[in-house]
Amino acid sequence: MFNFTVLAIILLLVVIAYLAIFVMQRTTVKKVSDLRARKDQLESLKVREELVEGRKLPLTGQSLKNYQKFESSFNDVQNNKFLKIDQQANLVLFEARGINFIKTRNELERLQGMVDDTETTIKDVRAGLLDLKKTDEEHREAINDLKKKYEGLRKHLLAENFKFGPANPALDKFLSQLEADYDEFTELTENGDHATASDIYEQLAMETTQMEKMMADIPDLFDQLNIKYVDQLNELAQGHTKLVEAGYVFPNDSVEQELQAIDSQRQQVLNLLADLKLKEVTEQTGYIEQRIDAMYETMETEVTARKHVTKNADRLSSDLLRLREQNQTLSIELDRLGQSFQFNHKELETRRTLLEQINMAEEQINHNDDLLEAKEISYSELQIQQEKLLKQFEEIETQQVDIWDKISGLEKADRSARQLGGQYQKEVEAIKHAVERMNLPGLPVAYLEYFYAVSNELKRLAKSLNTNLIDMDEVQRQLNIVSADIDTLKEKTEEIVDQAALTEQLLQYANRYRASNERVAAASEQARMFYERDYNFKQAMDILGSALDSAEPGVYERLVDSYMRRKTPLVK
Repeated sequence: MFNFTVLAIILLLVVIAYLAIFVMQRTTVKKVSDLRARKDQLESLKVREELVEGRKLPLTGQSLKNYQKFESSFNDVQNNKFLKIDQQANLVLFEARGINFIKTRNELERLQGMVDDTETTIKDVRAGLLDLKKTDEEHREAINDLKKKYEGLRKHLLAENFKFGPANPALDKFLSQLEADYDEFTELTENGDHATASDIYEQLAMETTQMEKMMADIPDLFDQLNIKYVDQLNELAQGHTKLVEAGYVFPNDSVEQELQAIDSQRQQVLNLLADLKLKEVTEQTGYIEQRIDAMYETMETEVTARKHVTKNADRLSSDLLRLREQNQTLSIELDRLGQSFQFNHKELETRRTLLEQINMAEEQINHNDDLLEAKEISYSELQIQQEKLLKQFEEIETQQVDIWDKISGLEKADRSARQLGGQYQKEVEAIKHAVERMNLPGLPVAYLEYFYAVSNELKRLAKSLNTNLIDMDEVQRQLNIVSADIDTLKEKTEEIVDQAALTEQLLQYANRYRASNERVAAASEQARMFYERDYNFKQAMDILGSALDSAEPGVYERLVDSYMRRKTPLVK
């Protein structure tokens, strides 16, 4: 039994090995077949015919060497590599019959590499031949295109050479060099040396584009430098002369020197143009533009300033007259009111200071007029001076109006203060009479002290209003104090009167319980003592109210509410 099992296992292994060898062989044969098919396809390509067509091109120099390299590479493929591929394929098939799988795989990979290498070589040959043909066509087409371009450029340069100014000789030289390079390029192309011709063509194309751009840009640049800037400089020079003759003055007048400097820069830029240094020419023309614009702005500033100076002169004259009249009016009013009132805010000193400022401003205006007449000041400088004076005039007027507002209300404030003082005196007397009508046993000391304090305040107010020089600031301060204290006095008076009246009502109500309630009886006696002897009506209310609430809960609050609903204000 054991021998049979071993035999079965061995048999199974043999079968598996046979199947593995079979599968390996079939796979290898399939791959070899595919690689042979690729090789046959490569052989079928008409590369030889393409080489024959390439040979027809007039090739020399490096182009010929490139062609010969392509031809040699294909000959090697056709004469050697295809044969070696067939030999390697046969070797792989032979090895596949054995059981050396590693060697078979290595030989198969070598076959794969040979086919790939051959395919790459053929692709490179075909691409190179195509490139040679394409380059030949492009160069021959370029010959015609460049010929037309150079003929056009030469014609343009000859017909319109006046537009290029000093750049004309350099452009002619540049074009001549292009034409010489073109002749060399044409010769190389005709001879078939496309590799060398390509290098020349690349440089030629770039320089031709450069030539076209220069011929497009130079006319405008030359026009700016030779016509536009010359006209502007002449216009500025003439304008400056006319303005000076018309009385204009320019600060640190260097207009003529600046115009000469700009013209010198213009000449230098023309030299740059003659050397075809267009980038520098463009930069320099930008600087010239800025300098010319600055000159126009300088003159425009003075012309505009003159208009403002004329307008400001009229305004300064009218403002000066108005400020003097205001100051004089202030002086008269301050003198009149100074007979009756004190001035606490330096009104007199400020008025005199403002008059000094007005006088100094007038002197400055006259001095500026003298400078302008003597042509020692420019309109722009004078405009700045005028605007400073106008701003100063606004500040002076603001201060004078402020003084006027303060003093013009003094008499009205005095009348109002006297009226309020009389009103407050009447209110105090009304409070006094109202309290007297109550026939109270007396008044608390604190209340009486407050009442007399308010009365004394009214006396001080009356005294302040009857002095030779009234201090309205002090009067207003006293009015504010009196007003607040009278309101407080009214509140205190109402409070005392209410407390006294309620104490009387509570004493009357307590009579109901005097015989039946000892606490109410004792509280009534104590409350009457505080009422009649100490005039402490609040204490009397509290003592009696508490006792009554113990005998009749809630009666105290009910009596207070009833009184407050029926009462009328003592002082209105």
